[in-house]
Amino acid sequence: MQSGLKAYGYYALTGVADGNTRAALSQMQKENSLKVTGTITTEALDAFGIVVR
Repeated sequence: MQSGLKAYGYYALTGVADGNTRAALSQMQKENSLKVTGTITTEALDAFGIVVR
């Protein structure tokens, strides 16, 4: 997820899921009209084209 956030300019990759990760994810969710949770959701993964099996 961090790689996707970084690729779209929301985040500086640190390798640690922390408050910065949640803030970046919340911003991405907001800008993409997704439910803002600050957590990894199926919709957030779909927005980055990540397939969960």
